[in-house]
Amino acid sequence: MERGLYSRPAALHASGVRPRTALALVISSILWLGCSSEALDQRPPDAPATPAATAARALPDAATLTVLHAPTTRRSATALAFNEEIEDELWVTLRQFPSGLPCTEAASTGCGALPGEVVWVSGATGEEPSIELRRDGNAWHFMRRPTSIAFGQNGNLATCGESRTDNYEDELIDYAGPVLWASDPEIFGVEPEAGQNGTHIDMLHSTPFCMGIAHEADNVYWTFNGQIGALDRYDFNEPHVIGGEDHTDGEVRRYAEGELARVPEVPSHLAMDRGRRVLYVADTGNGRVIELDADSGVPGEDVLEYDGLSVHVAMNDAELAELVPPGTLERPSGLTFRSGVLFVTDNETSLIHAFDVSGELLKTLDTGLPAGSLGGIAIGPDHRAYLGDLRTGEVYRVDAE
Repeated sequence: MERGLYSRPAALHASGVRPRTALALVISSILWLGCSSEALDQRPPDAPATPAATAARALPDAATLTVLHAPTTRRSATALAFNEEIEDELWVTLRQFPSGLPCTEAASTGCGALPGEVVWVSGATGEEPSIELRRDGNAWHFMRRPTSIAFGQNGNLATCGESRTDNYEDELIDYAGPVLWASDPEIFGVEPEAGQNGTHIDMLHSTPFCMGIAHEADNVYWTFNGQIGALDRYDFNEPHVIGGEDHTDGEVRRYAEGELARVPEVPSHLAMDRGRRVLYVADTGNGRVIELDADSGVPGEDVLEYDGLSVHVAMNDAELAELVPPGTLERPSGLTFRSGVLFVTDNETSLIHAFDVSGELLKTLDTGLPAGSLGGIAIGPDHRAYLGDLRTGEVYRVDAE
């Protein structure tokens, strides 16, 4: 077990409208690698009563970034999500940086940089988090270059990654898409049994360069299709057996094709307002946040798929609107919705913004991190913000001073 405590300077500030004078603060770290301990106090405080209070709680005026995890090898922390069944359990997707080497059957030298992994943080809301790293037995396919992660309310979660195909890269078929997993520690990332293809419980393959994912209900997830600038809604329906291959009961519906724009290496996260049935999207390439009425659209023509699905259709005339038009954000990436507030990270400026459901800016926090650092964001059961660093792989918690 390794423990370390270190600090480095950072500038953070928060305001109700736009950044003001920066405050000199210290980023303190608590690094626990491969050890297990209970948090000293995991009791979440009472929830804020209003969106403004929610924003203020997550983005305090005086703040410290506490490092919960720092990888020992070069990694990028792309996305974070709290387990909806275990309130202080945080999952973070890590990926390697592109090697620039080929990943083909004939020359597979670049294949080793493709598998992603998960940082499993127990007691994330406390003073002594416990860290475990897990990688699926076939992460080369099922967790290739992950950009995003989302938890359902049934113990399952889904991930997807930034790849054209999840096979050898000289294959012509664009075979990539979201993967469904069980959060059970006896299933996820354990040594596969004979005949099991990894530990996944479902996968569908109609979303190349998947840049974001959000949970709707049951085993239904929305994804950002970076190849064609669309939103793909998947219903896995019943999962198959662990490490199985029968995907035929799945469904995919495609929305708003051509309306979105991907920025390579920068996740475009999604968030669902389950109560209002609204999907929020970080449209990174267009510098804006959009919202989609999840119940809008009418079925049109079939879309291409490779899993033998009975439903694979384009949804026409969906209701799409700009919540935050271009100008406020430069390169929106992370996105999460909590208690009437949409939190958005800006990958270019390292600012975190909080908006209400009308698009009004409630608060801004300057993390002081270098440009290109911010990706995913999550709000914990303690109403604090949690961040992943795309440049260093570090996982931060935003603590009030």
